[in-house]
Amino acid sequence: MRCLLIGHTGTLGKILYEGFSKIPEIELITASRQAGDYHVAIDDSESVKALFAAVGPIDAIVSAAGSTVFKPFSALEPADIQQSIESKLQGQVNLVLIGQHALNKGGSITLTSGILNREFIPQGTSSALVNGALEAFVAAAAYEIGGGLRINVVSPNALVGSWESYASSFRGFIPVGDAPVFAAYEKSVFGIMTGQTFIV
Repeated sequence: MRCLLIGHTGTLGKILYEGFSKIPEIELITASRQAGDYHVAIDDSESVKALFAAVGPIDAIVSAAGSTVFKPFSALEPADIQQSIESKLQGQVNLVLIGQHALNKGGSITLTSGILNREFIPQGTSSALVNGALEAFVAAAAYEIGGGLRINVVSPNALVGSWESYASSFRGFIPVGDAPVFAAYEKSVFGIMTGQTFIV
């Protein structure tokens, strides 16, 4: 199984890289802006097209890429929302719309949203907007995507690995460890479900 992991250098990406690297039947291919087997800017559709042209046929796409702007609501500008949309939302949508044509029959796509469209924190409005949109997109796309393809999204809580940096913003939250986070992505890649949001 050829699996393309986009965004393998951050806290979440490292969890996924370590987990998928240990599965013997997976040939893991990595891509990010500045590191990995290939370079890609997911918010640039031409860059995404070039990525899939270079990688060739694959069986799974896993995205841990994209970011959102965290600012107090009173300081949010339209440009901040647009930046969040272009990076985490449109970027991952690009991976789906373009990447579906590189997938072998029965392949899968796994995107990443996050907890902040269900449980809210200060300065998290743009992230809530993007996460909610991603989950709606996946639910709808599952009905239309062809070729026996599956598409899901994983919604992690705050991660143990980045807890020290974000604990003050997530007071009262219990961070999630590496094992359950990876298990959700593994379920998406190897399972039969589609159109799902796997909440961790």
